[in-house]
Amino acid sequence: MAPDPVLDRLEAAFTRRQSELLETDAGRWALFVQPVDRRRRPAFVGCFDDEFDACDAGFRSTVGRRFLVKEVAEQDRVASIPWAVSVNRR
Repeated sequence: MAPDPVLDRLEAAFTRRQSELLETDAGRWALFVQPVDRRRRPAFVGCFDDEFDACDAGFRSTVGRRFLVKEVAEQDRVASIPWAVSVNRR
């Protein structure tokens, strides 16, 4: 997979604030937005009760910019999808 510098910066912004967010918003979903000026750090918009509300806020507030929605947790959850389920059958 090719490197993605925008995603890397968004992830780094989350990692920098992760310990602070764990104290106040554990289990909620954080929204970080790519800045208009690429020399600036990504902006933390806020935390939401579920990922759908966070994504909705991201789409509404970031016309033409990328954003990251990530659960505030000690470790990332890993989803495992069996191969047979992921194959598109017709």
